[in-house]
Amino acid sequence: MRKKYIILTLVLTTAFAGFFARAQVRDTDIVLSISPQYPSQNQSVNATLNSHSINLDKANIFWSVNDQETSGGIGKKSFSFKTEDTGSFTVLSVTIDTVDGQSISKTMTITPAELDMLWEAYDSYTPPFYKGKALVTSQGTLKIVAVPSIINQNGKVNINNLSYVWKKDSKTQSDSSGWGKNYFIFQNSYLDKGNIIEVKVSDISGGASTSGKITLNTTNPKILFYQNDPALGVKWERTLNNGFTINPNGETLTVEPYFFSPQNLNSADLVFDWSLNGEKIQTPSPKNILSIKPEAGQSGSATIKVVVNNIRTLFQSIEKQINVRF
Repeated sequence: MRKKYIILTLVLTTAFAGFFARAQVRDTDIVLSISPQYPSQNQSVNATLNSHSINLDKANIFWSVNDQETSGGIGKKSFSFKTEDTGSFTVLSVTIDTVDGQSISKTMTITPAELDMLWEAYDSYTPPFYKGKALVTSQGTLKIVAVPSIINQNGKVNINNLSYVWKKDSKTQSDSSGWGKNYFIFQNSYLDKGNIIEVKVSDISGGASTSGKITLNTTNPKILFYQNDPALGVKWERTLNNGFTINPNGETLTVEPYFFSPQNLNSADLVFDWSLNGEKIQTPSPKNILSIKPEAGQSGSATIKVVVNNIRTLFQSIEKQINVRF
């Protein structure tokens, strides 16, 4: 009886082994992926096969681009190629022949697309004739604009006819995402030293897609003093430093809070506090222009200080002082 039991066990084991050997490989058993996920035109792309169901290392794998076989071999799980120009489609195909005689094919159509991401400090102050780019400070407002170039079978797609999914620091911004929403506006936190903004853009079919990422860092605002000449106006070409001599007939000083928000210096949210030798003086009008005149026959030095606060933020504040002679 014991020998018969052993023989029966061997027969059943052999039968089950044959069943698993003939198990049909499904299309979903093999994953074809590319990196980068959304390539641009004429970009090198790496394609990779992965499977938890079959042994790809022993399979015969053949790669084709636009119906032309370009690479193949046993265990050839990865393949590199280059995309076409924008508007031209690249058809990537791979055939996998398993060791048990089964064959499966995977195909992917790649539509190269381009994406530019532009940003601006949405409410950051700079003085007139400033040639640089306004920067954003802590608790400042930023605007990021996505400018995609996607071409499908019908030609170039209007940027308003695309879907945009925005992420800030890896979190999807649902209210800012959607059809035609090619820009994203947000106010950064005083806790943030910088933010990572991502966007995925796709057409109505989802067949043509692109993505982008940008890192935005905050800067510190700064105050600069300028001489305001009665005849020439503000002398933007030279800032005033310690040791500036006040004309006996008086001087008018202009301070400019670079990169502060809001952009409108007349806003009630911006408070300018002036002091002379440590004593608070009345805020002038306009708030950033101070006229000062020494007493007749007096000479010496003085410290002029200004503190600028945005009362609607917690920490947006800056101060600057200058020592002058008269």
